[in-house]
Amino acid sequence: TMMTSPTLRRTSLLAALLAARAMASYEGMATHFLGVGYPYGACGVPDEVAASEGAIDTLTGQANPFDYVALNVYDTPGNYGSMTHPLVGADTVKMGVYNNGLNCGRWIKLALGDTCDGANDGAAGKPFCRGGSGWHPNAYTGAGIYAVVFDQCTDGNAWCRDSKYHLDLHTPILGRLRKNGALLPPLATPVLDPSGKPKADPNNPWAIEYQVSGFTNPKVVWDFVPAPNYQGEPRFHFSQGSKLYYMRLMVTHLPNGLHGVEQLVGNQWKKATMEGDAGQLWILPDPSTTKPQVRLIDAQDKLVMDGRTWTIEYPAACNGDCRTPATAPQSVKGEGGSLPVKRSALRQGSLRSRDRGVEIALGQGEGMLEILAANGRILSKTPIRAGHAFAPAPRGLVLVRWRLPGIHGTQSLVVP
Repeated sequence: TMMTSPTLRRTSLLAALLAARAMASYEGMATHFLGVGYPYGACGVPDEVAASEGAIDTLTGQANPFDYVALNVYDTPGNYGSMTHPLVGADTVKMGVYNNGLNCGRWIKLALGDTCDGANDGAAGKPFCRGGSGWHPNAYTGAGIYAVVFDQCTDGNAWCRDSKYHLDLHTPILGRLRKNGALLPPLATPVLDPSGKPKADPNNPWAIEYQVSGFTNPKVVWDFVPAPNYQGEPRFHFSQGSKLYYMRLMVTHLPNGLHGVEQLVGNQWKKATMEGDAGQLWILPDPSTTKPQVRLIDAQDKLVMDGRTWTIEYPAACNGDCRTPATAPQSVKGEGGSLPVKRSALRQGSLRSRDRGVEIALGQGEGMLEILAANGRILSKTPIRAGHAFAPAPRGLVLVRWRLPGIHGTQSLVVP
């Protein structure tokens, strides 16, 4: 049996790290945290929205927004005192990568780097790795995941102040890391209560306790990327405290972040105001209508989907004052612009949109064809018989899911 030398193993691990660094613009320290504050986190989005959208997006193979990270608000090496934010005026020189909320909703691709075998506790004014023999690769070097920017780090520790490109990882990420396509053994597992259910945080029903083992705050390399495998359209909620005369609009499921929201007032587009530095929570400039029409500006300061607009109806369920962290609109109507549509993995012509419906034609097989709204709600189910089915569908963007023996999938289609 041929044995692999320690030198060769170290070389392989180094190659994995170098490959990860080749894709990354940034390197920092990695930590982890259980969940955002309640009712919502720094970007203005609750855990419950991230969790439900993650369930929706698994239908189409998109990245899971429950895999999220926090970025540093401040870049103040050696200064660990309290500060106010958003940063304005002369204080903008202390701006961290959170960028006053302008990086909220953006996706990143990350890979873990070397791990310290000494003390690495983030103590203020101390080196990140003290004692031991320094930084070394291990089995998780090069392991990565996609994650969305969802929260901020303002703590007075060295990680949040001295490591400009520090990433604070949502703890469940540590159980979903992959390397060379393979899922690695989890570094974090849920703590179970006596009944065998995950033990919940009493202050946040969407945060559960985890047992973390083998994660000692390694280095991390990362970069901003467009939303992986993006399908559908942006999603909207009215945040807690939204009233008929004061509308706080939450925007999620973004193809490339969010630098602005504009509302059509008369025949002019007027800018909404970001709530503090909560980059996905915007106060509309004209709450005099229950059906505001908006368009979005992405992280490259371009109109999202070529200027597509959305008319969003204030929810009757709020009864004039939204009391829950996020309330879905009464209705959302998208118009104009362009929609990204992912092509089917089926052979060409097997799945197509027709007037007021969707047709699948595979030649043989029995199964089910489902039509879903962009928010994941099932609109209809139609049996597939002898490989063929036609399902009625509303005009516009829908998700189409099919299941047959040995074949299944989901994709978006625009119905004429």
